[in-house]
Amino acid sequence: MNVTYVFRATNRLARGLPEAQANDGAIPSQPLNVAVTPDVSSASAAQFSAPAATTPTTLTNFAKDAPEPVSSDARVAAKISTPAITVSTSLPTKYVPTEGRVILIAKARGGIGATTLAVNLALEMQMQAAKRHGAVGGRVALVDLDVQLGNAGSFLDLADRGGMLALANLGPEPDAQAVRHAMVRHPSGLSVLAAPAIAIPFQAFDVRRIAAMVDALAAENDVVIIDLPPALIDWLEPLLARAERLLMITDLAVPSVVRARRIITLLTEDHPKLSVEIVVSLEKRPFRLGATHRDAEVALGYPLRHWLPNEAKLARQALDRGEPLVQLAPRCGWSKAVRAIVADLQVSTRTGTGATARKDQ
Repeated sequence: MNVTYVFRATNRLARGLPEAQANDGAIPSQPLNVAVTPDVSSASAAQFSAPAATTPTTLTNFAKDAPEPVSSDARVAAKISTPAITVSTSLPTKYVPTEGRVILIAKARGGIGATTLAVNLALEMQMQAAKRHGAVGGRVALVDLDVQLGNAGSFLDLADRGGMLALANLGPEPDAQAVRHAMVRHPSGLSVLAAPAIAIPFQAFDVRRIAAMVDALAAENDVVIIDLPPALIDWLEPLLARAERLLMITDLAVPSVVRARRIITLLTEDHPKLSVEIVVSLEKRPFRLGATHRDAEVALGYPLRHWLPNEAKLARQALDRGEPLVQLAPRCGWSKAVRAIVADLQVSTRTGTGATARKDQ
């Protein structure tokens, strides 16, 4: 049987036409149950009419049952009248990162314990933050910018993965992702950017590169501890501009005091509002300041605020084991002094006042 014949006959029967006329081939085949608007210009009206007694469906009735065609203008109007998607105004329109505190560690001479203080200060802050929040947060960062002789990584028994060297070889302004990948995570959660295992020249960094690095670190951490290099170079400028305070480590020997005063003068020349705190190393806090202490305060121009007792034996043991003193001997006098510095920094931040007032000359 012809398939076309069967399809057309079925279509005619569905529309109410007599079965005898199913093979006349006058009606174009259409799918069942689909209303079609006839094209009067291309077919005569007789094709859509039948005797009234047998076929009640007429051209008028057929057109009445069929859906009205939608013009192109109506479609355009429907699109225009579609309600626009609205965005909730309760969501923030722009992400604004929180700025972390930048604390600089400087030293009057080598071997005085500046790196030891930087490592233990950062670790103590990290451990206290973990206790407060109930989890290891990783919101404290330690940066060793002595790219030639720095060894902060060895204090924490962390191997150099080439992070600092990679930042020196990237573009002039490394982004936050590059800085994040250069960091090494200590088991305590402390993020560390250690000095490279191979010494590189200070000229490998410049003002733009250091500024981008410290901005990325401050955006992702609550506190950034930076161990400064012993040299006075131009890319210290963005660090001084962003720092909350500077901790100057010195002993009370006359050459050390003179050198510390010279360094402070150079660092604060363009940043007179930078808060400077003197940390006396290798000496226990006296019950009452003597004449030597008062003379040192006059020479430095700042009060002797913090004191770190001499714990040479414990410090050597901690260095050999790659375990900071605050973990190796948390109850010794030196560890207690570090915790006192942390508490003082936190109190100064909450009160919003500078921790150190310059002494009148």
